[in-house]
Amino acid sequence: MSAAGKRSDPDQPNQSGVRSLSEENVALRIAWEMRRRGWSQERMAQELTNAGCPTHQSAISKIVNPKPDGSRRAISVDEAIALARVFGIALEELPLPMDDAEGRDLHDLSRTVSHEGRNATEQYAHFLLAWARLRHRLAQEQSRAAYEGFLAQRRVDPDTAEQSIAFWRDADSWHEATAGYATLHRILQAMGDWRDLTPPAQEARRRHSIVADLIHLRELFTTKIPSTPVRVVPDLIYHVTEALVRTRMQEAAIGVIDAYERGTTHPTDAVTKEIDRRLRQISDREPEDRQDHLESLAARIALHWLGREPRQPAEELAAELGVSVEDYQEAKKVGGI
Repeated sequence: MSAAGKRSDPDQPNQSGVRSLSEENVALRIAWEMRRRGWSQERMAQELTNAGCPTHQSAISKIVNPKPDGSRRAISVDEAIALARVFGIALEELPLPMDDAEGRDLHDLSRTVSHEGRNATEQYAHFLLAWARLRHRLAQEQSRAAYEGFLAQRRVDPDTAEQSIAFWRDADSWHEATAGYATLHRILQAMGDWRDLTPPAQEARRRHSIVADLIHLRELFTTKIPSTPVRVVPDLIYHVTEALVRTRMQEAAIGVIDAYERGTTHPTDAVTKEIDRRLRQISDREPEDRQDHLESLAARIALHWLGREPRQPAEELAAELGVSVEDYQEAKKVGGI
């Protein structure tokens, strides 16, 4: 691929008149991606333009259609970067041979599975948070009576209404639903990064840290929510929905969440205390492996420096906790501290 700004005419072939193997592969990759997406040359040019690399349809034509001598229009580095962005692949994957189209198709399909799975977990988390709010409100006699009256006015059969309310409040159904999220999240962790052709073994993969979620939520409920305008708080909560569900904090926090969703303030002290209790549980537990050890240490660090900003060197901070500097630094990364 040609370096950007180093050729006088991008429509000219390289000096030897013969394309390098990698550039030929890029041209074949572009043609293949266009076919599988059903894109015209105009659409391909527009996608590159939208990605920050202004391109005309004629340029695409000269890349994918070789001249009689086999030469094609050269591709600049900027164009290659934009192509990788448009196709959703790593830049180093762009010039790989196209000999195994079936394998590439399957690789792309595996990425789709992971991508859609991540979307599903996000939507599932919002579904659970909405259900938690419904359970919270229906547990209040006044709210439940208002809902029953609303359904009666709309001539909903009383038995049907009663069964619906009972289902939303049913603990077994709720626990089954939350277990479903945990299962989906665990499966996606096992799949790993969608760029992996062969995901590493479960033992070698770093698990998602619940401590990092708890520390993030603690900052939210201790500092951000009390100091944020009421109308903005629902947006803050929306972006931490998965963390709330992963840590199973949605029920402890639902009173605060529901109040702000309805436009009123609510004390957050009880949520903060519950987060601290869970951090203490993690810091006190017997670790099963190194990841557990680092999570426990991360929880200890978070609790040790609660509300304070340590200024000492890492060596002193680690010594204060009786751990090595290496473990201290690694635990901070695990906990997102």
